[in-house]
Amino acid sequence: MKILSKSGFAAFVNALIQDTSRDVEGVKAKGPKFVFGPLDSASELRLDYDVTILPPKKYVLPQYENMMKFDIAQGKMVMTEQPKGKIIIGVHPYDIAAIMQMDKFYLDTHVDDGYLARRKNILIIGSNIQNVSEKGFYGAMGTSTVDSGYDLFITDLGDSYAIDIGTEAGGQLLGAACQRDATPEEAQKAKSINDGVAERSRRDLRVKPSSWHDILKKSFDSPVWKEQADKCLVCNSCTLVCPTCFCYDVTDEISLDMNTGLRKRTWDGCMLRDFTSIGSGEVFRENVEDRYRHRFNRKGMYLPDGFGFVACVGCGRCATQCVPDIADPVNLFNKLAAGTTALLAEKQLAPVGVSDLGAASGKGPLFVPMPATMKRVDKLTEDETLFEIGLDNGQPMNYQPGQFVEVSVMGIGEAPISISSAPGRDTFQLVVRNVGDVTNALHAMKAGDKVGIRGPFGTGFDTEGLKGKNLLFIGGGLGIVPMRSFINYVLDHRDDYGQVTILYGCKDPDALLFKDEIEEWDRRDDIQHMRTVDTCVEEENWDGEVGVITTIMPLVTFDPANTIGVVVGPPIMYRFVNKSLLSMGMPEENIIVSLERRMKCGVGKCGHCQINGIYVCKEGPVFNYKDVKQHPEAFE
Repeated sequence: MKILSKSGFAAFVNALIQDTSRDVEGVKAKGPKFVFGPLDSASELRLDYDVTILPPKKYVLPQYENMMKFDIAQGKMVMTEQPKGKIIIGVHPYDIAAIMQMDKFYLDTHVDDGYLARRKNILIIGSNIQNVSEKGFYGAMGTSTVDSGYDLFITDLGDSYAIDIGTEAGGQLLGAACQRDATPEEAQKAKSINDGVAERSRRDLRVKPSSWHDILKKSFDSPVWKEQADKCLVCNSCTLVCPTCFCYDVTDEISLDMNTGLRKRTWDGCMLRDFTSIGSGEVFRENVEDRYRHRFNRKGMYLPDGFGFVACVGCGRCATQCVPDIADPVNLFNKLAAGTTALLAEKQLAPVGVSDLGAASGKGPLFVPMPATMKRVDKLTEDETLFEIGLDNGQPMNYQPGQFVEVSVMGIGEAPISISSAPGRDTFQLVVRNVGDVTNALHAMKAGDKVGIRGPFGTGFDTEGLKGKNLLFIGGGLGIVPMRSFINYVLDHRDDYGQVTILYGCKDPDALLFKDEIEEWDRRDDIQHMRTVDTCVEEENWDGEVGVITTIMPLVTFDPANTIGVVVGPPIMYRFVNKSLLSMGMPEENIIVSLERRMKCGVGKCGHCQINGIYVCKEGPVFNYKDVKQHPEAFE
């Protein structure tokens, strides 16, 4: 630990500002409040602040970030250049803890290249908390102090600053500015000052953070959720100011030349209605109550399960900004705890350490698509078109049936689309319904046109593990599209599987997909096949059944106890089909489903596809029914 006089510290900060190799930002006054912003001189720096309006997460995950630039005419898609490095001065311990959580989230198995490049180019100078904010409860969350996550950390001793060097880069930055080491008495004084903040910043939180998980688990149907959510204005302020809310959306902006443009990442929030909306129109958290509950479950249950940390650092910003006063975790958890009969045993959560910022994905930029070309475009119905695509690098797409890709139409955007063809070919096929901007642009394409492809993503069907099994395919509507990939794989390797039965239902004869292939199914004697439509007018030429798909399930012969049911269809179908299979004697572990959600990023970062604690894009979209049946949001 070093000691620097206050005048010496001001000179140190001014020297950093004058050195233009990095931008220097710090806490400044904005009227009666405080913000992080560019520093023109050390005199602007306010280390006596209580809390800033926005957290410093805006430096590692900006509100608006250029992820990629593209040139449609040239067929180029490249990451944008990273901005100049930054030095952030005055970061409080709770915000340092939040950044370490972001490091763990964004630099896990799928390294976010843009985040990593930016994070490695930022130096953090933390500072002790001199004034406790009215709503802050970081003392109760254990984040009033940190012992890592910073390059330098300064503590105001009154007439001087004690400076702890956290990294080699921090030591190099400090250089010769400090003339002496701290005495044991000064080091102890600095420790006492920082430790003393905890007692002043607990508020009245009566529930230990380690107990939040079990309280939330017991309180899914608590009336507290509706009582609080009924007051919500759905303004999303709570997520915008939260240092541990890091969900995002991605959009394209095209230039006036209609050829060049940028792909941008922007902050998003789970309190907004369209956060879970998908192309076909379903919104999987339509009710404010569900969105309100999800926000707290994510912080106190889902992220602890997945990453080992409670995603709240007690800064109190959400409580400060919420007009109806329902966002405060202190009040919410006290209310929930009052409604539980007893607190369950504490969970031991793993400490959040600094991630290895030297790590790299090793697979190229995560969010830059691979150039690809439309090889064939076939109109299947009025709304659905089949696209056969080849990667421009000439390599086959290695994927499992049931996986999906992110398809980019530059200047319009990106959409997740299930692969519909069996693997093992140089090209792959997608079937797309025209329901939104990206799909509308795809429907205007022809052979030879260019798209971008990321993936494949997700967990597909276990083709190896299911060998030798009897298979019952039940597809409804567009569910036949990803199911077709597995069906054709099984038919390509017919001797590897047992009895095969295919049931396919759609709304009317005009909506039937893959008619030529279905006729081929009829001619095969090694499979059973039936099809049905919801409605059929008398003059239509239809040789199948009429009725919902559950009406034809008793008409085929199979052994429920020794058959694997593969179910893919619209959300409402699962409830009835799964119930019918169970009533017929099929074990729940024999039911496999593929779930649709808004799989925006494909790698579990953006948050849109989350079902309770599951990221559909990473852990799905193919699931065993037994594994997801206990999640209330899975089949609603």
